[in-house]
Amino acid sequence: MLQALFYKEWIKTRRIILLLLCLMAALLVYAFINTGQAFRMGGAVQVWGNVILKDMSILPSFIQWFPLLAGSLLGWTQFIPEMTDKRLKLTLHLPLPESKILSAMLLYGTVVWLGLFACMYLVLAAGLQPYYAGEMITAMTWTMAPWLLGGILGYYFTCWICLEPVWRRRVLNTLCAIGGLSAYYLSAKSGGYSSFLPYLLLLAVAGFFFPFYSTARFKEGTQS
Repeated sequence: MLQALFYKEWIKTRRIILLLLCLMAALLVYAFINTGQAFRMGGAVQVWGNVILKDMSILPSFIQWFPLLAGSLLGWTQFIPEMTDKRLKLTLHLPLPESKILSAMLLYGTVVWLGLFACMYLVLAAGLQPYYAGEMITAMTWTMAPWLLGGILGYYFTCWICLEPVWRRRVLNTLCAIGGLSAYYLSAKSGGYSSFLPYLLLLAVAGFFFPFYSTARFKEGTQS
């Protein structure tokens, strides 16, 4: 039964996964071209000086928003069809506990998202290694960590909002999501998030359980 459920999720999301892969490939190509151009134009000494002394990021700034965009699109693709004509009721009537059904759906999205960004990180780390020292790649990892946690939390928030049956509460959930996610995208110097990351991780883990509340409200048919 779980295999059939995972296959259903794959049917719903396969196009958006392909789109995200293409977009990710384009971003990676741009990042590498941008890095190569910076080294050709300014030289290694100037680029390294900017990174070390001026705390310049070695990644294009717009990359920070891609994990959040990917998580939001993935959640939207998974659960908007379920809420259309209340099709989620059919899914919840499968011969499995409702909590297990929703957990499987969220686990599918989580694994897809993690796989996507594991590939992105590995390609970035490998592609930038010829240009930067290992310590700089490590600093890049710490810089990316809040963005990645924000992306997975954005996925859970999107699922939570989509599954909420009452539009008024969807708006409230959206405002809560914006407030929660803003903590992941504050301007900070390299390493500034290090001591705060455990709290961001805890919030991201807690986000997994938010959609269960909206699903319970949907099942009860609540209107308030």
